[in-house]
Amino acid sequence: MTTIFLGATLDRWFQALLAGLSLFILLFALRLFFRKKAAQRANPNLVTQLLSQMMLSAAVVASVWLAARFLQPSASVSALLRVLLIASLTIQIGRWSDSAVEHWVNQQITSIPEDNYSRRTSLRGILFIARVLIWLVAALVILQSIPNFDIASIIASLGLGGIAIGLAAQSLVSDLLSSLTIHLDKPFEPGDTIKTGNFSGTVEQVGLKSTKIRNLSGEELSISNSELLKAPLQNFSRMQERRVSFSIHISTNTPADKLARVPQLIESAFNEIENIRFSRAHFQSFSQTGFVFEVVYFVTSPTYDLFVKAQNLINLRICQNLQTEAISFSQLPAFSPELLNRP
Repeated sequence: MTTIFLGATLDRWFQALLAGLSLFILLFALRLFFRKKAAQRANPNLVTQLLSQMMLSAAVVASVWLAARFLQPSASVSALLRVLLIASLTIQIGRWSDSAVEHWVNQQITSIPEDNYSRRTSLRGILFIARVLIWLVAALVILQSIPNFDIASIIASLGLGGIAIGLAAQSLVSDLLSSLTIHLDKPFEPGDTIKTGNFSGTVEQVGLKSTKIRNLSGEELSISNSELLKAPLQNFSRMQERRVSFSIHISTNTPADKLARVPQLIESAFNEIENIRFSRAHFQSFSQTGFVFEVVYFVTSPTYDLFVKAQNLINLRICQNLQTEAISFSQLPAFSPELLNRP
């Protein structure tokens, strides 16, 4: 006669106990082995670190769930064990993902010079954002595994409040992903001078939701990360050299032989100026304001102050060189009302 205990035979109970206990002993032995291995090394590898962080609670839940497969429990008990299994495995995977990202970030930080604060700050920002995303996904997976628990339906049932929550969450996630993009792609870093849309200044901090920029006039601007990446962005700190082009209008009374010497006089104004590379000066065109000469040169440094000082010196030298040859600039015509109103 077969003995039945709590809806299952003793053979089934024995098989369930053997399977569950075997799985728990296996997982516990793996955890113990890798914990000892990690303790013996100053810098254990990633696999050793992850397996040494195996949670006993996850091993217990997995063992109980496996044992329950032999006993055919009721639907409510099966649903409860399923939720517990998904929750424990999700938390375990979340911890492993968290540790893996932290391990990668620490490796990157150790290879960066200590004075490179912007790069170190960017990596720490990546770690924080990755952790937020990992545990946000983990929470959603656990909630979704609960029977009769529909997140979308619950938010929708809240009416206008649910719409507001959904829009706010969408905006927050968009800014978080944009912040992660900024830290990974690095279109700019703290300390860079940038221009986006109608705003320009020096980046002070890249946050999770917004980036703080110190405007050239002194005030602080806070721009959301998603909006910051929508507009074309200029990073002046990444500029290797600056191209400068301008025109000089020479009087129409200047003789042709002196016009032929103008390019040489302009070029001589660039002699022995540091960080300046002369490109060309040529007679470009005729106009109502005189003979037009185009001048092009390059500033081989992104520093704006150096560009302004060099421009001032070059303009003075060009004026001096032309005045020594009695070459005058043309006078601009007076603007009449008709001329001002032209498109």
